[in-house]
Amino acid sequence: MFLTLDQIETIQLDHTSRCNLMCPQCARTHGSKNNDTLNSFMPVGEDLTLDDYKMILEPFEENKLTIYHCGNFGDALASPTFDETMDYCIEKNVKQFKIATNASLRTPDWWHDLAKRTKGRIRINFSIDGLEDTNHLYRVNSNWDKIMANAAAYIKGGGIAKWYFIEFKHNYHQIEQARELANKMGFQQFNVKYTSRFAETQTTQVSTKKGTVVEDIKNNQNQKDMEEIKKKFKTFGSYVDTTPIVCKYKQEKTVFIDMLAKLWPCTWMGAPLYFPPENLQTKSFKNFIDLYGEDFNNMRKHGWSVLNHEYYTTYLDRSWNDQDDTYKRIYTCGRTCGNKFEFSSGFGKNIKREFLKK
Repeated sequence: MFLTLDQIETIQLDHTSRCNLMCPQCARTHGSKNNDTLNSFMPVGEDLTLDDYKMILEPFEENKLTIYHCGNFGDALASPTFDETMDYCIEKNVKQFKIATNASLRTPDWWHDLAKRTKGRIRINFSIDGLEDTNHLYRVNSNWDKIMANAAAYIKGGGIAKWYFIEFKHNYHQIEQARELANKMGFQQFNVKYTSRFAETQTTQVSTKKGTVVEDIKNNQNQKDMEEIKKKFKTFGSYVDTTPIVCKYKQEKTVFIDMLAKLWPCTWMGAPLYFPPENLQTKSFKNFIDLYGEDFNNMRKHGWSVLNHEYYTTYLDRSWNDQDDTYKRIYTCGRTCGNKFEFSSGFGKNIKREFLKK
């Protein structure tokens, strides 16, 4: 069994497939030659609705759940349905809100009001990868002046802000300056993240829509870990097929719902269905999709009874611990929750969190 309804403490949402940016290693640009066009397999213009939120929140007691907006394909603040659904969550007395955003959206007044209305229950993860001359190199189409004005207004309104900084070759020299700026502005945390996406694709650079190149830092530990895995297992695929798996989201009592209201075990499992068919993760989905169909986890059809589906009661655990021709290993699980490679930039050695002085 994955999780029962009464065990769930956090619901992570990909509220929308809309975003104002075109970051080169994002699922939105996955499969395009130079990361300059949208992934043609992703849902376009899709949003969770107020009715979806009523269905999602209905079985939970007040002041229990954390709602975390951190999507694979969209920034929640780009959605036309975000405000009314946020109002509903406030009305339902959700325990805590977390939003990961590029912060180039909305106005300072809107941000100030958001902090005031949520009364200390909100945490914003500002994804800012550098300073004025570098943030836009990876965060393509971002607006530095707007980010700074929005963050300042939110903090002034009493909101808790956390700065998340992905380290690249073009910005690593600015980490200390960014930390000082975060402290001066009143951010609660400054967190440096190390990406494994270069190591996974066994590259050191990617192109962007603007024609620029984003490069990995030298001596990224993830690159070294990948080399060790290839020495021991010959290929990363062999490692994925055999590594012990400890599910991160099961441990954290978290589930993920995508913009079509499909329930997934985690954010990483919520993306490959919308990748090109030749993608290794997408290929590994074929077995359970053939078994159960593409709507087995559609909450608009099945509600929370999805948790009672065989995929959640049996398939996941068997694929991790006792795989066979029916319950085959899912590539995403071995890649993300195996014991020799830390894929996620939000876990383990891939992130350094620092609480700032007041």
